[in-house]
Amino acid sequence: MSSTTATRNGRGDKPGDRNRKRMEPVFDVVDLDTLTPAEEAFGDEFDTQLIGQPEAREIALEVRSRMNNPMRNKKFPLGIFLLVGKSRRGKSLLAQVLAKMLHGDDEALTRVTSEDYYDESQMNDLRGAPPKYVGHREPVDVRSMKREKLAQVDGYSKISEWNRIRVRLNSACEIDVVVIEEFSKSGLDFYKFWMEVFDKGKKTLANGELVDFTNTVFILTDNLGMDEVEKEEEGSSIGFGSGQKKVLSHEQITTIVQKSMRRRYKPEFRNRIDRMVVYRELSAEDTLKIVDINVQQLYDRIIDQMPRGDDFTMDVRPCARKFLLKAAEEDVANLKRVILQHVEGPLGRILAKDNPNRVLGGDLLRVTWDGKSDKLTFAIARGEGDVDENIEGLMRVLGDTSESMKGVAYQRRLSKLRGAMTRENTKEWAVTVQANDRDELMMETYTIQDELKQHYGLKISNMSINFEAPYEATIVVKATRDQMDMVSQQYGVTVKEMSRALVVVNPKKNN
Repeated sequence: MSSTTATRNGRGDKPGDRNRKRMEPVFDVVDLDTLTPAEEAFGDEFDTQLIGQPEAREIALEVRSRMNNPMRNKKFPLGIFLLVGKSRRGKSLLAQVLAKMLHGDDEALTRVTSEDYYDESQMNDLRGAPPKYVGHREPVDVRSMKREKLAQVDGYSKISEWNRIRVRLNSACEIDVVVIEEFSKSGLDFYKFWMEVFDKGKKTLANGELVDFTNTVFILTDNLGMDEVEKEEEGSSIGFGSGQKKVLSHEQITTIVQKSMRRRYKPEFRNRIDRMVVYRELSAEDTLKIVDINVQQLYDRIIDQMPRGDDFTMDVRPCARKFLLKAAEEDVANLKRVILQHVEGPLGRILAKDNPNRVLGGDLLRVTWDGKSDKLTFAIARGEGDVDENIEGLMRVLGDTSESMKGVAYQRRLSKLRGAMTRENTKEWAVTVQANDRDELMMETYTIQDELKQHYGLKISNMSINFEAPYEATIVVKATRDQMDMVSQQYGVTVKEMSRALVVVNPKKNN
């Protein structure tokens, strides 16, 4: 019987086997509408740095997806995104946020201002000087250069491999971020230069050096069509019945920008743009969140820049933040000037060495507003700051260096968070670490466990480990939200309260 079957089907299968193999397999539909825990962590971190621009958040998540996709087409740049909006609306901030999230430094990017390249004679700053011209240099192999050499600025071309590696030298991530500001305000040669880059992902400089842009995210900013938007909003009536200022919807502004794009650029350019986003106008609530971000940056500067022994605590009260928003006329473009005038300026006087009433190390400086006057009030509580004396007394080796001060800044942050812990503001959190195998899981788990206890001063109430796939361990601790935010930033994890069905993952395993 078996020999007969072999003659019929040529494979020696039993008669029932063929019917079973023809059955349709069972498929599970992949849910692409719900973010993974790692994507949620990335998006949540993004939301703390760029406010009120959901499309920019989507771009950041798209960049993350592309850089982790082994199947992406590596003949083109990683992404080319055009952001359009009114001037001084923080369009280039997206590039800074991406640099911060990828490299830990918001200046780990290459910035090109289009207006600097209006005529052909200015293009050598990008393509480099040809042989026998001033500024020419021979090609170099950056992969074989020593770190000390790479840290120096390459004066040959702003976008050379050397310079793009230099700005992210302290990062393990090899993704470059290039922001080209006000793209339409340049000359034809500038446009042709970048069109070749966008088409081929590579560019040969004047000295024959090949620059590879296939691992590069391009953020192009522009205010294309904004003149027409402003005319529409101002109204066009003349005489006694002058037009009232009207507010265009986001959809109406987008339509105007799209029409301007078609008039300004040919299809070959528009087709190379992965996504064009029109920046949204911010609400008062969004703008207040941006005030909070700017205030936090002031706090960070105290920790990062104050000499040892002079570290103090500053508390900018909600009423003072409302004053800053009011003084900025609810326009984020004015915030930097307002904070400089009303906070940084007075701080300079309060911290001056020749001021007998200056803020001293360990003091608490509170900033308030009475709701009426045109200035803020600064008050000092001596010795009431969240400062750990042991940290300020750390041993110095050959004086303070940038690296030693990074360590001090890290410990200062931990000290402030530990000092701010109370029974009322602590909650129970679970940290779930995932890994690719058992050994990696054990190493990751015990490292985090030890640092939660030793550095953060947290007590671990429970821990469970799964030694079979999926390899994961869950550590349960009581901590404040601020402490968990710092844990999230340090280890690249998502943190949520246990009561909210927490799953905290380690995204580094997915990168």
